[in-house]
Amino acid sequence: MTTLTNAAATDRERWERERLFESLEAYRRGIADAPTVHKYFVSTASLPNEDRPLTFVASDETEDRLGDVVRADGWELDTYRHNPVFLWAHDVSRTPIGRSSWVGVEGTRLLATVEFAPTAFAREVELLYRQRFLRAVSVGFRAKAFSFRRDPVRGVEGVEYSKQELLEISAVPVPANPRALARALASGLEVPRLRPLFTFEEKGDGTAGIASGDADQIVGALRALRTAIG
Repeated sequence: MTTLTNAAATDRERWERERLFESLEAYRRGIADAPTVHKYFVSTASLPNEDRPLTFVASDETEDRLGDVVRADGWELDTYRHNPVFLWAHDVSRTPIGRSSWVGVEGTRLLATVEFAPTAFAREVELLYRQRFLRAVSVGFRAKAFSFRRDPVRGVEGVEYSKQELLEISAVPVPANPRALARALASGLEVPRLRPLFTFEEKGDGTAGIASGDADQIVGALRALRTAIG
């Protein structure tokens, strides 16, 4: 049984991580289906004119903080190309906020060109990406071939995914900078479905700040969007 030794992981992350390792091990032994994995990436999206789709780096081969690596030449894209959905926060119960008009591997990167849906919420999300208040995307994939890896110095046990089937790509609010987003809303950025989640107070220097002063509350509010946008 593989265990997570990353000291930075929270108890919840550790629990989720151990369940993932159990699922991967069961799949490797042939007694369970391939588990679905989510991995976020802080993307450097291209910023064309407003009437042009955005292209995101959905994944690359950089080792993440849990010690995982996703190999670019292992991406299987046929399933996704038949249903190229762009979701909000991996929420498959809601209508997609866009679609990928193109997806492919270039070098060590998985790229996707996204067209946003003509809905109010999708347009708000698109605006936040175009103005760089949102920067992260996340891939949902089914792990099909992998190996466990351990750093001898840091003691971090991770996974190297060498074959994975892409299922969906999502816009995700974390790790977007919550204070930057709060400043954007305070300055008048027109995102009406986001604005009710935040309150602001005027500071002595004439700028607006988060009333609670707690960025964690902003992150929590962003995570609550999936129930607030219906």
